[in-house]
Amino acid sequence: MDKKPTITVIGAVNIDLIGYPNNELIYKDDNVGSLETILGGVGRNIAENLSRLDLNVIFLSVFANDHFANDIIASCNDLGISIKHSLIKKNATTSTFMAIMDEKNDMALGISAMDIYDNIPNSFITDNLEVILNNEYCILETNMPKSILELVVRKAPNTKFALDAVSGTKAVKAINILNKLQILKCNLIEAALLSGIKTNSDKNYKKLVNHFLKIGVKKVFITLGKEGVIYGDHKTINRIESTYIEPVNTTGGGDSFMAGLLFAEINKFDIHKMVRVAMACAEMTIQHKNTVNPEINKQLILNSSL
Repeated sequence: MDKKPTITVIGAVNIDLIGYPNNELIYKDDNVGSLETILGGVGRNIAENLSRLDLNVIFLSVFANDHFANDIIASCNDLGISIKHSLIKKNATTSTFMAIMDEKNDMALGISAMDIYDNIPNSFITDNLEVILNNEYCILETNMPKSILELVVRKAPNTKFALDAVSGTKAVKAINILNKLQILKCNLIEAALLSGIKTNSDKNYKKLVNHFLKIGVKKVFITLGKEGVIYGDHKTINRIESTYIEPVNTTGGGDSFMAGLLFAEINKFDIHKMVRVAMACAEMTIQHKNTVNPEINKQLILNSSL
């Protein structure tokens, strides 16, 4: 009998188009470089990372019926990620994310074309409620409509939810569900928009974490880019410095960080170990051209986070 824990992930699938300039990026001009087409999407990336970390995953997403969707479905099947509860939109186009990287392989600009996630019916949740209720943890991300995020937390009050805020413009969809979260993962921009608190010092960083804890979030992780992560729960608030890693592609780093948090949470690690595991996942991911490093695995991450 398979005793591995199962995590529900509700989120997006994308085709990612990643452009790399050969030299320093010049705005408003034609830059010579290369283009990669890879499988992506915040929810899909998190699901793949969890699967590679030896967890069972039930993935609820929205698929088109084009050739890109077929590639994503085939990949999910190969990885053992269950997508049988996902929604299929027959006359839709697979969502696309385009990223232009700078000369340091960090994202300079991103554009999302994700109309497929507009107007998702409530039945997407209500028809799959038993699936969600059967698992202790569910990861949400803000590519999903505000109505879906609010519906799922209302219908599954005993489920432990983790939220990836994704981006500043999308994070605000989750304001009304923050008090229902076991885990919140966001960056500094997203945290400021969710809290209304502007930050420019360590003191304000702690104020940010305290804000989320006071409204009901159990564990808070705010990524600070090169400055590391500030994190906390009802017992402690701390900051950990990051180690500089020469990146190949940074677009999947946050998604793997989120997967690392859930892997650590499932294994009942304390919050300090949780953040080290998540950082190890992110560091490994950004060293690969894909949004998920195919070499990532449970033992490697445990060894890297000692």
